[in-house]
Amino acid sequence: MKKISTFLICATLALTSCTNDSVQGPPGPHGPEGPSGVNGFIGTAIDLTGNFTADNSYALSLFFADEGIEVFESDAVLVYVKAADGEDSNGNSVEIYRPLPQIYFQENKTVQYNFDFTYEDVFVFLDGVNSDGTLLDFAALHPSFRLDQKFRIIILPAAFAQTRQQLDLTNMNAVMKELNINESDVIQ
Repeated sequence: MKKISTFLICATLALTSCTNDSVQGPPGPHGPEGPSGVNGFIGTAIDLTGNFTADNSYALSLFFADEGIEVFESDAVLVYVKAADGEDSNGNSVEIYRPLPQIYFQENKTVQYNFDFTYEDVFVFLDGVNSDGTLLDFAALHPSFRLDQKFRIIILPAAFAQTRQQLDLTNMNAVMKELNINESDVIQ
């Protein structure tokens, strides 16, 4: 009998403590507005300029944390090389970019700009061979292939890339337009 009365007391206490007599307080202040994006996607563009020299092993590097940029393992990183200067239909000066990897043939040499990336960094490097298959001496390349090079790096959120199956990733301007990135938004 003692066990039954203890059980009934505990059950009564449990049921009476489960009532909802609380009062909801007033709503808190609104938080700051989040960064704008296209349908919730935020893309980033960064310009990387530099010289390919023996001192940097003929590679340029960019560490995303140094730019205050968070890149996720699932994001895509696209890299384009500035190939030339041109004019648009209104006669305005424009830069012409090509997607990497980009291969150039020079005399008996094959030179390639290529890249690799992780969610922490991106490396743009020279690669190449002589016509006989031996590795290329990059120092012997014409300075126009090594010096004052400009690359545009675009970070493409993975979910954005998945929803844009028809987007031409080789067309940097189309990618920037889809991500709503203007020239003024590019990190220098």
